[in-house]
Amino acid sequence: MESEILNYLVKYSEEIRYRAIRILIVFSFFFLLFVVFKIEYVTVFGKRFLFVFPDPYDNIGAQVLFILREHILPPGTQLIIIKPVDGVMADFYTCMALSIILTMPIIIYHVSKFIAPALKNEEMALLKSIIIPASLLFFAGAFVGIYFIAPELFRIFTFFDTGLGAAPTLSVSSFVSFLFMYIIAFGLSFEIPVFMTGLSRFGIVTADTWKNNWRYAVIGSLIYGMIFSPGVTGFTMIVIATPMIALYFGGIYFARRAERAFNKSEKKSESTEQ
Repeated sequence: MESEILNYLVKYSEEIRYRAIRILIVFSFFFLLFVVFKIEYVTVFGKRFLFVFPDPYDNIGAQVLFILREHILPPGTQLIIIKPVDGVMADFYTCMALSIILTMPIIIYHVSKFIAPALKNEEMALLKSIIIPASLLFFAGAFVGIYFIAPELFRIFTFFDTGLGAAPTLSVSSFVSFLFMYIIAFGLSFEIPVFMTGLSRFGIVTADTWKNNWRYAVIGSLIYGMIFSPGVTGFTMIVIATPMIALYFGGIYFARRAERAFNKSEKKSESTEQ
């Protein structure tokens, strides 16, 4: 098995390298943009326009982090620096997370192009049709996590902290690592319906198989939530797992529709061959 995997990687190493470099170029562009520049209003002929200026200290990553802090953290919560490098690492982590989120459509595109030669024409057409929904679902998951769920999570955490008589303070590195791991995990979890629909549309997994194995999906969602849960608490694990479970059952519905389309295409191809 290991030799087969090694042979596969060697055979397609040039293609993998090509796709990885293209993804890395886009990621690096966004990362450098967020690290080196800041967004600021300029007034031209009495009208205000957004413009970017070089400023590695108050860069776009720092500006986004400030906006997230104001939106997510409850009033009175103070971000603090514990180690001298905390501010630098928090800024870099923010820029990296933003770059990953914006690069996700390119990642999905190049992964689809890599597997395209192994697909039939109708399968390739389906794959192209799900690139945009997959990207939008990732952005939707990240948005739901950051705009709706994260503020409530931190509000609940603050209630526990103040209930113990502790001052609501948080290190900036802990805030950033907690937040963006949570957001990316939320975004990836929203890809479940696309994954299920694609496998059923290709005839690899039937909709009944998805339906009959829902218990394993629930367990898998809880394990996923435990792995990617910031702080590894049962509460945050359930918060991540719950939408995954709901998306799984939604995926069953779309998988059934995709399976019907697959069966129709198979019958049509058989009739044309006869």
